[in-house]
Amino acid sequence: MTMFKQLPGLFLLLAFSINTVLAVPSSTGYKVGEQAPAFELKALDGGLHKLTSFTSKGHVLLVFWATECVYCYAHIADLKKLHQQYLGNGLTLAAINIGGEYDMEVKEYVKDNELSYLVLSNRLKNLDVAEAYHVIGTPTLVLVSPQGEIVYRGHNIPDISKWIKL
Repeated sequence: MTMFKQLPGLFLLLAFSINTVLAVPSSTGYKVGEQAPAFELKALDGGLHKLTSFTSKGHVLLVFWATECVYCYAHIADLKKLHQQYLGNGLTLAAINIGGEYDMEVKEYVKDNELSYLVLSNRLKNLDVAEAYHVIGTPTLVLVSPQGEIVYRGHNIPDISKWIKL
C-alpha cells in the first residue's frame, strides 16, 4: 500500500521532468548568418571539390538529397533550370547525396534524370558533411555566400535573385 501512496508524487516528478526536457528549444542546423562548415568531397567523376573552391567563384547552393527522396525528385526540373540560368553567373549548384547509396546507384540516377549540375557522391564522407550541417531530412538546401556565410537554409529552392543579379 505504501508504494501506491507514492505513485502520484512519482507521476508528478515524471511529468515535470518530461516538460522540462521538452521546454528546451532544440536547434537544428546552422542558422543564417553563421559560417558554413568547410568540406572536401569527391564528385562522380572522381575529382575532389572543396567548399572554398565554390565560394571563390561566388555563391554555392548545397542540395542535400537522396535517390529515394520523392521531394528531391520533385525539385529536379527547377534545379536544372536554376543551374542553366546561373551557370557562369556566380552560382555553383552542388548536390550532396546523403542517402548512403553507392556511386553506381547515384550515377544511374544522374543519367536517368539527365542531371547537368555537380553531384558529390562520397558515400560515407557525404554523411559526415550532412552531420556537420546538422541535416535531418532531404531535401535540405543551404545557400552559402562567397564569404562562406550561410544566407539561406530550408527545404525549398530559394529565390536566388535576392543574392545574385544577372
